[in-house]
Amino acid sequence: MESDLHALLKRCAMAWLHAADASAVACEVTTAIPHWRADVAAWMQGDAARLEGVDALSKSDMRRWMDAMGARVPEPSAATGMLWSPADTDPLACLLREGGAVNLFAQPDRDPEPATVRRIMRTVTTVVIECKATRADFLSDRADLDRAASEHARLQRRRDRLREQLVRTWEPHLQRTGESLFPETDGWDFERSKLASVRSADRDARLAGEALQSQVKFARMTRWRIADRMYLCCPAGMLKAHEVPAGWGLLEHCRGALRLRRGATHLDSPEPRRWRTVRNVHRSLRGRP
Repeated sequence: MESDLHALLKRCAMAWLHAADASAVACEVTTAIPHWRADVAAWMQGDAARLEGVDALSKSDMRRWMDAMGARVPEPSAATGMLWSPADTDPLACLLREGGAVNLFAQPDRDPEPATVRRIMRTVTTVVIECKATRADFLSDRADLDRAASEHARLQRRRDRLREQLVRTWEPHLQRTGESLFPETDGWDFERSKLASVRSADRDARLAGEALQSQVKFARMTRWRIADRMYLCCPAGMLKAHEVPAGWGLLEHCRGALRLRRGATHLDSPEPRRWRTVRNVHRSLRGRP
């Protein structure tokens, strides 16, 4: 269930992108890595430096931009996509037409040729904004990727060592005899061990593996360059500057105003990945995955 504050942060992020003259903006967009959905995603043509040029939006500016958006988009929700474009025409159709991919309109479910995609995407900047209403929500995604991977590997080695030392000695009945021609190559049902130390090591390794998958979202998104620029949008004072993940920018909301506290690194996302983001922003308008 989405909180009111989280929904407000998404609208503020959209207003900021609106003010930066983004070509199209959408909520709840599947990223170029399908494992994640971005709270807000957008794309723009031209110089991306104008993102950093909108360093603050006052309360009155925010209200004006939201009113302008309100004439075009419904209230945001976790279940439905939302797209805004400054033009009355389809921004993606205009982009493709300018790039010479006119054959796409006869078959809208097909992507343009790879060479066409690369040429068009050189003029496009993609943006992803993650909104975090609580500090706990932020911390659940902030784990360091290298540290988490190292800890997972350490716990796996510990688990394997205990299995070899204890299970083979105290639970020889867990060996699957008769599996192979040579008894020393028979497998073991280590998961059925009753030894407390082995079960504890199994649990620790499993939890570390789950953390490696679920708690390194920011680091993975940066490493895989799912967008050219990525920002966090949070209530003012929730994060300190040094806590912002490497490569990410920070937008702070305070009393109806929005401030760019830290700029984002330009990650130079690969052209095919940019295309998937642009396409997914467009598809969110139609309620498609």
